[in-house]
Amino acid sequence: MQSEQIRPYEYMIYPTLQTAWIRGKGLLLFAGLFFVEFGAGLFLAASLFHSLWGQTAGWLISGILGGGSHFLFLGHPFRIYRAVKRPGKAWISRGLFIISLFQLFAFIHLVLSYLSMSSAWVLIPAQVLAVATILYGGFEIADVKSIPTWHSGFLPVQMLLRSFLAGFSVLLAVNLLLGLMPHIQATEWISVILLINACLFALALVSLGIEEGKEKISLRMMMKGELKWMFWLGIVGAGMIVPLIAAAYGLSAGGGKANVSILLIAVVLQVLGDLLLRYGLMRTGYFPGIFPCMPKEFKR
Repeated sequence: MQSEQIRPYEYMIYPTLQTAWIRGKGLLLFAGLFFVEFGAGLFLAASLFHSLWGQTAGWLISGILGGGSHFLFLGHPFRIYRAVKRPGKAWISRGLFIISLFQLFAFIHLVLSYLSMSSAWVLIPAQVLAVATILYGGFEIADVKSIPTWHSGFLPVQMLLRSFLAGFSVLLAVNLLLGLMPHIQATEWISVILLINACLFALALVSLGIEEGKEKISLRMMMKGELKWMFWLGIVGAGMIVPLIAAAYGLSAGGGKANVSILLIAVVLQVLGDLLLRYGLMRTGYFPGIFPCMPKEFKR
């Protein structure tokens, strides 16, 4: 893989890493996508289980951390109103529009809920917009046709499922710590979510390999290249193996006898693993070159 510092005439002669989405200010876009999707997933899960604190936390994470990162990523943040005017031409424009609507409807719902007033009429649109907010991030990435590992119709579905399950697991973990739901029910549900999410991690890696074809440049970069420690310890270890062991322990021990600390640690590690999996996908995105393989003097 071509290193970051390349001569102009070498661009895309060999497979060339993209840098705009993950280096420098691109890290703000990456962080914005993660926090927006995680916050919307937490809000959606909390709204389905009538958890007001979870809805508030999801709304704040999506709006302040996610929206704030998007705002800082823009070259001219105070001209953001111009981006919203072009929803038919750019996914980031559609995303800003969708996120703004989600924040508005969720805010109205939360205000009415805290005032003990009926908010069912605004909750359903907020839930639909929460789903659209998560899907926006997946479609924004998948719309980049020049990067084969990103251009996948399965990517938005992955993001939706993993964001919702990550938010759901955090909701259950905090409710369990605060004693807001029965111990047996919470531990059983957490175990099942850990198991499903670990399977989704494996499916995401298989999908990545299928999208690449024969070369497997992104997978090799994660498994054997500069990201190998992050891949094996963070994605495979923290995101898959530990949660699988914790899920098997929780389901075999029975909800009443399972050690809560083990499950809570597994939830935190899996959310971290999801973050690293997204980072790996963005970090290893590359433009195919004229020659399908990299020269031997390049290590990436």
